[in-house]
Amino acid sequence: MRPERGASRRRLLSAAPALAAGAWLGSASDIRAEAAPPRGFAFALIGDLPYTESGEADAAALLAALDAEPLELVIHVGDIKGGVEPCSDALFARRHALLAGGTHPLVLLPGDNEWTDCHRMLAGRFDPLERLAALRALFWSGPSPMGARGEAVRAPFAFERQPGQPENVRWRIGPVRFVGLHVVGSGNGRDGFEGSRAAFALRRDRNRAWLRETVRRALLERADALVIAAHANPDFERSTPRAGFADWIEDLRAAADMFPRPILLLHGDTHRFRLDRPLADRDGRIYPQVTRVECFGWPFTASWVRIAYDPDEAVRFRVTAHDLAAPVHGHGP
Repeated sequence: MRPERGASRRRLLSAAPALAAGAWLGSASDIRAEAAPPRGFAFALIGDLPYTESGEADAAALLAALDAEPLELVIHVGDIKGGVEPCSDALFARRHALLAGGTHPLVLLPGDNEWTDCHRMLAGRFDPLERLAALRALFWSGPSPMGARGEAVRAPFAFERQPGQPENVRWRIGPVRFVGLHVVGSGNGRDGFEGSRAAFALRRDRNRAWLRETVRRALLERADALVIAAHANPDFERSTPRAGFADWIEDLRAAADMFPRPILLLHGDTHRFRLDRPLADRDGRIYPQVTRVECFGWPFTASWVRIAYDPDEAVRFRVTAHDLAAPVHGHGP
């Protein structure tokens, strides 16, 4: 999806000045500045890029910068193309080569631009379900994350894909359990094309089963924290979520009810860096252990989010916003 019109890099970064210096988050602490680098491990969060052919250079520069960072992996939460770009095999192949070319393992989740919205005229009037099948064959048919070190970490991370919906993944780094799920923008693809309702229901049920099983596994493992990643902002800013996100929010509530330790919710979609606690139960009470992190997206193609975990800190996660010196290109829809 597109970011809000008129958004500026300066406004987004100035909206949370403490975050640029670093902020620790957890179940029993407010956000506070912290300069000391954490022990443990760190990973990068990006999404909603590239959005144009010229923007591929921006993405390549960003990935090269991430290669120079001491990261365990990169999570891209989806939208690997702009809404007005064609959903063609040629474009998919270029984006695959781009994202697979980095050194770090890269976990890619689906966004709406690359399949649910492909029936639109500017995207080429493709069959969305056929495009989803093509994406699965190209990006998610292998057992490992993308990137030069993807295969090397498959066994240490216990990386696995969900049968029937291989874009759904889970893995573990130390005491932290990760899960990635297929929840996308544009109302989660519930409406808009022939067969969308049936496809939505099947995907919803598989997401629910994968998340519940992962939470149970995290509890059995005595995981210290849980990271849940997906593309869509599920209408946290709306008083009533759209129909495509109502079940997803209920599933997140169920996960928070089951897992009492720190939970990170990672997403993209609305292209605005956010760090807050928006998940509330049905009575409006905020879950104190659940923190949302939204990454940058187009046109903020030189920006990324670093998330570090330290098992020796009372508050486990440190989230910091980073920005390259300057983007290579700044054009897009």
